[in-house]
Amino acid sequence: MAIRFPAWTGRAALVVAGVLIAAVLLLAWLHANAIRADLMIPRANDGEFDLVVESYQAGRTIVNRTPESDREGLWGLDGETSYAQVSTIVRVTDTSVERGVQSLVSEFEQGDIARIDTDAYAGDPQSAHGIGWEELRTPSDIGPHDAWFVDGRRATWVLFVHGRGNDRLEESLRLLPSLVEQGFPVMSIAIRNDVNATASDSGLRYWGLEEWKDLDAAIELGVRKGAKDFVVVGSGFGSSVVSVFLHQSQNVDLVRGVIFESPVLDIESVAIAYAEARGTPGPIAWLGRRLVAVRFGMDWKALDQTRRTAEFDVPILLLYGAKDPVTDVSVFEQFAARIPHLVIPERFEQAGHTDLWNIDRGRYEKAIADFLLQTAGPE
Repeated sequence: MAIRFPAWTGRAALVVAGVLIAAVLLLAWLHANAIRADLMIPRANDGEFDLVVESYQAGRTIVNRTPESDREGLWGLDGETSYAQVSTIVRVTDTSVERGVQSLVSEFEQGDIARIDTDAYAGDPQSAHGIGWEELRTPSDIGPHDAWFVDGRRATWVLFVHGRGNDRLEESLRLLPSLVEQGFPVMSIAIRNDVNATASDSGLRYWGLEEWKDLDAAIELGVRKGAKDFVVVGSGFGSSVVSVFLHQSQNVDLVRGVIFESPVLDIESVAIAYAEARGTPGPIAWLGRRLVAVRFGMDWKALDQTRRTAEFDVPILLLYGAKDPVTDVSVFEQFAARIPHLVIPERFEQAGHTDLWNIDRGRYEKAIADFLLQTAGPE
């Protein structure tokens, strides 16, 4: 005899299914909002002021011990009104770190709060290095953006596209003296939605889908100012901008080579890791990413450079850290393995994300100098 269920059970099942579907959609919608907030809204790249200066005198400073303050290398010590560089670690206790220090902007005092800064310099080429520079305005399709320009003897320019953050021209200050010494003119550009650039209608970061046009405009301005060709440096987020430029621009034949530092080669993999860190269930995270594509226009596939390796046709110096917390090291290695005739990989074992110069300045600058000699030729 067949079991007969009351008529209301079918309606109840539909209601339950509807509630579950609505809950999943709501959670995916909220996850899409979180992706937008974390990955697409431009904001400063500054960390919290988590250090307290316990002592600052005679070329030494003592600060509280954190994972950042006791890393070997050369780093900026960024305060509210002061800036310095910390270098050699002299002494470490359970709670404090004593390091060599050099003041760059005013002096720290006991009790000041600070943070470690990977840029390592503050200001502009003149104030940081005594290097004269010119302020340019790159005329992109939506309006002008600021740029720093340092002239040089050579016809090949080095053009720097900064990493994540909306006020990052200072990121180029670490490499600038080495490039100037080699005779290269250097342009460091802002991009749309930076604080020193024109805002787009959406106000969002598209990881190169729109921003490549700003690089394109900078190259065209460089040609008008006498550049013959370019080597383009992309750091972190900037590498994604450079990649899309290489796929989209009619000016790609002006690029002799590309330098990627800690590149974001697949932004969707970053979003996946972001969801895992938040404990978001896989199906909801997947649906959230699809909603980001529909609601905000993020084309995940177009930004997966490991799938687009066949479209690259310029020499690439790939600088990456084995401890990069943004992109898994396997992504870098896969990218390099797919186009070994183009990519020169340089792995820094102790480095993380965009801090390779800080960890090993000598090796970093030599790798770039060798690549420039290979691509641009001798002076």
